[in-house]
Order: sequence, then C-alpha cells, then structure tokens
Amino acid sequence: SNSVQLGSVPVQGDVAGLTWVNPDLICCSTSRGTVNLYRIEQYRILSLSQEWNNLHGEGSTAYINSSCRGSTCLTANGETLASGGQDGRLNILNVRQRDPVKVYEKADSCSITDVLFSRASDVLISNMRGQLKLFDLRSNFQEASSTYLLSSDQIAVTCLARHPTQGHIVLSGGENGYLAGWDLRQGKHPVTLLSAHQSPLSEIRFHPDQPDHIFTCSQGGEVWHWNGSTIKNSTINADNLNTTSPWLSSEAVRHKVETNSLVSQQPLPINSIDVLGHNVLFGGDNEAFYILHNVVM
Repeated sequence: SNSVQLGSVPVQGDVAGLTWVNPDLICCSTSRGTVNLYRIEQYRILSLSQEWNNLHGEGSTAYINSSCRGSTCLTANGETLASGGQDGRLNILNVRQRDPVKVYEKADSCSITDVLFSRASDVLISNMRGQLKLFDLRSNFQEASSTYLLSSDQIAVTCLARHPTQGHIVLSGGENGYLAGWDLRQGKHPVTLLSAHQSPLSEIRFHPDQPDHIFTCSQGGEVWHWNGSTIKNSTINADNLNTTSPWLSSEAVRHKVETNSLVSQQPLPINSIDVLGHNVLFGGDNEAFYILHNVVM
C-alpha cells in the first residue's frame, strides 16, 4: 500500500527530536536549540501552537562562540516536555506555559545524547561519557539525584528506552553496539550487558504491549527483533522471572535471548525505529522509511 503525505510544515534547522504529546499535538526539537509545538487539524493541517527559542547554548558563557546550541533529544510525559542539548543543558517545559518550568544549566558537562521520563517526577539523561543521570523534578537542587556508569571506558550511551509498565527498568544502547539493562532502584552499574550490534545503536523500542520483545536499529544498517520471552520459557524460578523483566535476568547474558534480523543489512545507517501491534517502522540515512507488517512476536 502506498503512503500518502497528509501535511507538512517548514522547520528552521534539522529536526533532532520528535514526539507526540497527544493525538492533536506533536512536538519537535531542532539543531537551532528551539522546541516547536504543532497542532494537527483534520489530520492535514499543521499549525505552530507554541515555540520555545534559544533553549540551548544561548547565555552559557562556554558556548557563546560555539556551534553547541542544538537540541539533541526530546521526550514527553503528558503535557510536560524535556529537551536535552549539545551544551549539556536540560530544559523542562509545559505545553501550556511560555517559559521553561525548570532549567538545569549544567545537567552535564558534555553533550546529552538521550532523555526520558522514568516516572512523572524523574527525568533520566545519557551522555557521551557513558553516564546516566537521574533528576528529581520535585527537588530544588540543580545536581542529579543519582548517577550511573556504563563502564570505566567512557563509552558513549547513544540511546535509552523505558519499560512501558515498570519505569525503573531501562535499556540503553552503546557506541560499542552493546545493549545494557539497568534497574534504577539499585546499584550504579548495568545489571545486564548484552553483546548486540557491531556498530553504535541508534534507537531501542520496547513493544508497548509485550515488553519481553524489543526492537533495535544501528548505524551499521541493522534492524533486530529481540525475543526475551525465550528466557522466561527456558527458565524455571531463575531470578524470580515472574516478577521481573527478562532484560534484567542473568539468563539474558548467557545468550538465551533469541534475536532475529528483520531486514538484510542496509548500506546506510538506520536512525529510528518504532513498533505498534505487529507492525515495525524504521527509517535511515537513505531518506526513506519502511513499514514491516505481520512481524511475529
């Protein structure tokens, strides 16, 4: 079936982050350090509803004369948005307010690579040095409430994904192609570390209804489906798997995870992936996107 473009809108700079706020509102962040909120009418008309300018780089003395003013990532939780930038700044926005709700000027000393809400009051960021930092939005402190470290090698964390029902369970992708499983409630290091792609991971997605299944794509042009339910089926009472996620199980490390390549390796990087039902959507540097139907879980 052919895809039909329903609407479009010009954007200044490159789109760095894109997220739905609700069925009528979509938000994007840009390489120029702005966050734009668009209203969708009749599924065809995109109109600018709100614009936050100069969220990154401006006013930060270390970056006044540099190009580090772009937003690198964007996420939404209800009507609250979080934007991370090349300047290490984290902005908390609300779709109903003109000014940022909260600004963490020095959330990081290097570029923030991804951001997510682990719960409504907690924002998790990742950085180029292999750290995850958790910020409590209820606190008056500018510092992170917890800091986690991937390894001593300072390997960049390239992407984050939150378990759809258990916010303390997070997966991260690395510059080295490894997949790490984290329990934000305990420890400062990954619980599991899985050898994955041969190149940096671009994005990770939990299946929204079946979180024992995840999907990843890489800069090496790969699109993978990981079936964690095979761990549960092959294990009896190990790690109390009935109550925890297979992604935090020691069995996952023992190569009990079934992985399937969904397409032949693409010549150019795959940058983004999403899943709904039995359909997987991905797109990359060749400026095309693809929809795979009837993916077996």
